[in-house]
Amino acid sequence: GCAEGDCGACTVLIGRLSAGRLVYESVNACIRFLGSLDGTHVVTVEHLRGDGDRLHPVQQAMVDFHGSQCGFCTPGFVMSLYALWMRSPEPSD
Repeated sequence: GCAEGDCGACTVLIGRLSAGRLVYESVNACIRFLGSLDGTHVVTVEHLRGDGDRLHPVQQAMVDFHGSQCGFCTPGFVMSLYALWMRSPEPSD
């Protein structure tokens, strides 16, 4: 990682309660103060792995559509897409 929030390798989802449900946003963990995570649900890219060797649908879409660019930025893309997927798992477009 870059320790500056530029590369995306450290991207995680932060879930906060809002109106009785968790609402997620993607953030760069390397520049986030630990104390700001109190009471949140933190989701890392490692969490997305399915049973056995199965990929999460977001990860599989990255593979199927050749969405990877480099080893550092790919986790950031995956986690940002996962945050979007959490808001709308069945997008119309």
